[in-house]
Amino acid sequence: MPEPRRFILYAENRLGPLSSKTANGLIRYRPREVLAVIDSTKAGKTVASVLGYGGDIPILASIEDGLALEPDVMVIGIAPIGGGFSEEWRPAVRAALGAGLQVWSGLHYFLSGDPEFTQYQDQIWDLRKPPAGLTVARGHWKARKSKVLLTIGSDSHIGKMTTALELQSQLAARGVDSLFIGTGQTGIAIAERGVSVDAVIADFINGSIEAEIDKVDGEAPIILVEGQGAVTHQGYSGVTMGLIHGCMPDYFVIAHQPSRQVDDYGHPLPSLAFIANLHETLLSPFKEARVLGVNLYSKDLLQDEIAPSIAQIRRLVHLPVEDMVRQPTGQVADAVALTLKRDFRGR
Repeated sequence: MPEPRRFILYAENRLGPLSSKTANGLIRYRPREVLAVIDSTKAGKTVASVLGYGGDIPILASIEDGLALEPDVMVIGIAPIGGGFSEEWRPAVRAALGAGLQVWSGLHYFLSGDPEFTQYQDQIWDLRKPPAGLTVARGHWKARKSKVLLTIGSDSHIGKMTTALELQSQLAARGVDSLFIGTGQTGIAIAERGVSVDAVIADFINGSIEAEIDKVDGEAPIILVEGQGAVTHQGYSGVTMGLIHGCMPDYFVIAHQPSRQVDDYGHPLPSLAFIANLHETLLSPFKEARVLGVNLYSKDLLQDEIAPSIAQIRRLVHLPVEDMVRQPTGQVADAVALTLKRDFRGR
């Protein structure tokens, strides 16, 4: 686990379910370390009153109010389209750095390259900045000690990070140790580990995730890698294939929204059975890889609609299916734990 932090999350005028993704991830998965969120338009409220989770974490009006809580890290928790830096945020970043805080940023604009902030290089972590020395994948999977599970999706933007993190929590409850590797800015901030593959040169995507797995191989029986994009999405398939061939996973878990019929290009989504078979086939020239379950992203279903949807999908794919967030049962984690035990016994 990462060392404990004292976070303030900067989400000025943007705190919301879709507009503050990085802040929301830390609120959900590292809530005890979040002191406050900065958003003057919602000051005086609690995070739960805006997001529906996060408890009584306060929303404050200014960075100065946040500094009074004695944080050690300010995270830019906003996810604007294009990942650009707004000049309106500069005073807050300046104040945080001047007060000695670390500043973590998931923007495509690297704060470490901003002329005003060059003197604070040691305090800035640009989460999306690729590490130095990247190469193509070298095939290190052939000698791995840990098993690797990659979360995949029937479409993009469908809960692959959430699937991996919820699965990690469920495995821990079953006594199974695991490590999570983030592949986007939010996952990296949560785990303090990973590489933002959307900022990596295409030839090095495979090698970048292979290198991250190499760093922790053998430290836990299973490594959970956050998926990105979707093989069947024509806009984002490249990064997905890079992760598949860089991870060379032993297992997959599919994230799926049952009500979604087409992608954001208007293209019909293939069946889950097709998705499962496709991913296993993509790995078949190299090794056997198995889809072990499905996690539902059911945000637009009523509570009493979830169970019938799960039953219908289970009949179609003959796999464990659950909603890990709204109606967790642990069936997918049970399948992963059992498969892991069998695979290690067979070595």
